[in-house]
Amino acid sequence: MRIEVINGIKEYSGRKVLDAERIVFEEGCIYAVLGLNGSGKSTLLQCIAGFNELTHGKILYDKGDFNEKKQKISMMSQQPFLFNSSVKENIIMGLKFRKISKEIINKRFHNYSKYFEIDEILNKNAKKLSGGESAKVALLRTAILETEVVILDEPTASMDIESTMAAENLIKDIMNEKKTIILVTHDLYQAERIADYVIFMDKSKVIEQGKKNTIFNNPTNSKVKLILNK
Repeated sequence: MRIEVINGIKEYSGRKVLDAERIVFEEGCIYAVLGLNGSGKSTLLQCIAGFNELTHGKILYDKGDFNEKKQKISMMSQQPFLFNSSVKENIIMGLKFRKISKEIINKRFHNYSKYFEIDEILNKNAKKLSGGESAKVALLRTAILETEVVILDEPTASMDIESTMAAENLIKDIMNEKKTIILVTHDLYQAERIADYVIFMDKSKVIEQGKKNTIFNNPTNSKVKLILNK
């Protein structure tokens, strides 16, 4: 799915927290959104996912509106809400809500759960998980929906190195289905490892965007140069 943000502005009490003139997310690519805290990254993702509404401007989904495409978009929030039930139930709950057949649910669960070693916690109450465990469950719960657009807000921030590598493998494997993946990360190395395009934000605005190799090797914005030590 192609997504286009046009003059996207979000305000709270007259203060702009997002001011994106134009951003295009093409199908079959991984986009990493980077920037300092408070730069508008999470707000951008929430607006695209339909959890927040722009004050001005519009977002096009294959030139249509959100209501036409909302079932084809999934998001993992930075602080995911887990239900008061088992880990396995949390992972498959979205599929059950969408009335997917039990056979398909079991097949998808098998395909996705193998990315992380979670057998020992499958029957554990999700409310009692550590931060890293919660992140794994939330990522699996999002991926298993197999939507056209997958939005991930700091998906690996709470994970250790081994789990982060597994998560990145999962994210890259999702792309075999030519999806559109948009993730916020503070990890420059992660963006360099898995992204096709990068978007740098600062103070609500996009200050640089383009192909990963171009931006990392030859940034034009002075602040991006400083961040990348170029």
